[in-house]
Amino acid sequence: MALFILQLVHTIVWVVAVTMVIGLAAYVLTGRFERFVPWALGFPVLIFIGILINGECILQSWARELSGIEEGWARDILFLPEPVARATMPVCVPAFAVIGGAAAWRWWKAAANKA
Repeated sequence: MALFILQLVHTIVWVVAVTMVIGLAAYVLTGRFERFVPWALGFPVLIFIGILINGECILQSWARELSGIEEGWARDILFLPEPVARATMPVCVPAFAVIGGAAAWRWWKAAANKA
């Protein structure tokens, strides 16, 4: 039961993080949704900090522990095919770095123009 709850939480975290990155991309391209930029940047940044501290996704570490798997990958997210789940970090981290950096730059520039 604990593993299922972890998978459910991780699924929600994944959906929210991807939504935030898509929202940031929309802001970079259109300039709309400016008031949400700090929140949209903050959530993925917190995830990234957790990865830096732990060396990998914290929820993946917990899933391996709950599954009894010492090495390799443990299913830690629901409703996502394994190849997509495994590709999330190598794809999303660079995408967030580029999109997040562009959004932060545009947001900072907009704030400077308002002052």
